[in-house]
Order: sequence, then C-alpha cells, then structure tokens
Amino acid sequence: MATRSIGLAAKGISAKAPSFRRRVLVALLVVGVLPIAIAGALSIRSTRDQLTALAVANIRQRSASTAGAIDQYLKGRLGDIEVVAATPDVIRYAADLGDPTLKAAARDAMKAMAARAPEYESVAVVDPGGTIVDASIPSDEGVSVKFRDYFLSARAGQPYISDPAYSVITEKPALFFSAPIKNAQGQVLAVARTRVDLGAIWDLVEADAGSVGAGSHGMLLDDYGIRLAVSETKGHRDRAEQLIYRPIAAIDAQTAQKLQADKRFGDLRSVDQLVVDPIPSLKQAIDGMRSSGVGSVQFAYGAGGGEQRGVATSLTTKKWTYVLAVPIATYTRSADTATLDTVVMLLIGTLLAVIVGLLLTRSLVDPLRRLVRAATDVSVGNVDLRTAHFDARVGDDITREVASAFDRLLNALRYYAFADDAAGEAGTGSE
Repeated sequence: MATRSIGLAAKGISAKAPSFRRRVLVALLVVGVLPIAIAGALSIRSTRDQLTALAVANIRQRSASTAGAIDQYLKGRLGDIEVVAATPDVIRYAADLGDPTLKAAARDAMKAMAARAPEYESVAVVDPGGTIVDASIPSDEGVSVKFRDYFLSARAGQPYISDPAYSVITEKPALFFSAPIKNAQGQVLAVARTRVDLGAIWDLVEADAGSVGAGSHGMLLDDYGIRLAVSETKGHRDRAEQLIYRPIAAIDAQTAQKLQADKRFGDLRSVDQLVVDPIPSLKQAIDGMRSSGVGSVQFAYGAGGGEQRGVATSLTTKKWTYVLAVPIATYTRSADTATLDTVVMLLIGTLLAVIVGLLLTRSLVDPLRRLVRAATDVSVGNVDLRTAHFDARVGDDITREVASAFDRLLNALRYYAFADDAAGEAGTGSE
C-alpha cells in the first residue's frame, strides 16, 4: 500500500513538472537570448543618454549664440537713438520747437541716422506732450504717441527699448527705441525715437531653422511669453503676423489691460483675440529660470507626435527669452535604429532557440520513447522474453547507455525466469 502511495505521489509530481522540451527551450532562451536582450537594452540606453546630452549641449551653445546676437543688435539700435538724442542740431531744435530752421537741421540729422540701416523706418522727435513734431519721414509728424511706454520712459529720463508693437502710423509690428533729449543742465527737453521693422531680428531667429539638426526651430518670447519671432517665418514672411503674437500660456487680466492700454496690437486687434499656443513645460522652465536667476534652462515637451528638447536663454537688454528646440529623434535616430536591430536580433535568436531546442529534444526524446515502447512491449508480454533485446549500437551516448541498461535488465529477467523453469523441468524428470 505504501509502495502504491509513493508511486501515485511520484506520478503527481511528474504531472506538475514542466516537460523536458520546455525546460530545454527555457534554458536556451535564458542562456542565449536573455544576455543579448539585457546587454542591448543597457547599451542602447547609454547611447541614447549620450546622444541626448550631445543634443542639449549643441542646443544650449546655439541658443546662447543667437540670444547674444539679438542682445547686441538691440544694444546697437539703442545706442543709435542715444546718438541722435545727443546730436547738437537735435538738441537745439528740442530747445526751440517752433524754429523752422532748427527743425530742418534736426531732420537732416535724423535722415542721416535712418540711412545707416535698412530696417530703420523712421527717426523722430517727440515733444513733451507726446506728439511727433519732426521726423525723417514728414508724414509721421502730428501723430500722438503719448500712451506709448517708450515715450513715457524716455520723458522720465530713461532710454527705452519697446516690445514689438503695431505702429499707429503703419499698422504693422515694429520695435521702438527712445532716448531723452537733454540740455546742458540735464533737463529733458523732448524725446528722440526710432521705429525699426522686425526684419533683422526675424533674420537672426530664422537662421536657426535646422541649425542644430533636422526640425530644429527657434522662437523669441517677450516677458509675457508672447512669441515675437519664430523661425517658421523663413520663406513665409507674408504669414508672419499669423505666426507671431501667439502666447505660450494664457495672459492674466492685469497684463491684458496693460497691453491693451499701450495698443500693443494696434486698434484692430485686442489681447482677447490672441491665439494661445500653450507649451506648459516651457512656461514652467522660464518661470523657474527667472526666479533662480540662471541664464538658461533646458526643457522637454511633446510636439507633432514626438519629443522635443530645447533650451531657453535669457537676454540681458530686455526681459525676453530666446528658445531653441529640436526633435530629440534627430539625435537619437541611431539609437532608435539600434533598438530595432536589437529587436530583430532577439526575434531571430528566439526563433533559432526554438528550432535548436526542438531538434535537440527530438534527438534525445524520440529514441528514448522508442526504448520506452520496447520496454512496455516486454512488460506486457507482447514480445518473447527469450528473443527480446535493445539495440545498444545505434543512437547517441545516452540512448546506447539506456539500451545497454535495458539489455542487462532483460538478461537478469531471463536468468530468474528461465532458471525457475529449468529447475522445475529438472525436478519433473527425477520423479
């Protein structure tokens, strides 16, 4: 009874154990495929991290370079208007705004300044009441700009660089630079201002289209997060006004009221009409950069179905931010290709492991099963014990050893079986 219980227990254990073929297949996968998968994953991850670091370094360098170029441009234009404000002919006219002779001399000086760069649209003198009284373009005269920040700041004695705003004269976006015109005693007599189109700044931003890799693009943001220039205007200047003035986050009511009072977007468009194109991670990065006082910060965001990596850099002349970003796949494409290659390699490795496992187990299991069938035939009496044998000359080492063991077992069975028969026959004969 105890023997039967043990036999049943052994049969239960055998039923629960995985098959020999499955164990061989798992072993081949663990030994042959798993190390490749682990090594490939670690290698690809390391390569991707290195390529991403390279991308960020390139973006940071280019972003800082373009931000510096914009800073230098702004400083140069501000220096020009300060030169105008310090020109003797302009100072003399500001001291006596009713003298036509002085006005003509001041206009000649302003025309000379306007001719220095193609982006200069107008150079003008604004009286203390905020009205343009003399300009390199006579049609500008008589226009009131008393609500503009550039006038208010310069009248208070401080040079000023405006954010891009729609001109009340041309109804097109422009930059305004202003400086106080003072007499020898330091008294502010009037204000000198220039109106400059955005072409030169757009040129700097557009130059970054594809500068650090396929798909790289730049944008210039003001201190409210409104796009002032984007590299997408390259070759599409006719669509510039539809591409710029898109905030990266919603503008609060107080800021909107201030921008509206300054007629930042002209008389034909209100702040409420601006299309918000949100980039939350960039807004968060810029806020953190300003609060910490660092000069640049990196960020990531999803766009166009792929991840973008970028660097935001602060300007020094204005509270503007220059942003340069690139699809990270531009740099990690080789790692992505390696990932695909590794997957293909793993699939091939798995397929080979299955094939080798099947062939290996078949070469082992099939001969053993033939031996089992032969042993079963002997055990149930299907073959004559006298003539039964197992071929111990064919098959592999294991098969031959098992066949030899079965033959030895048969010899033992014959000995005991036929020895008893011989003894019985001998006893019958003696009787």
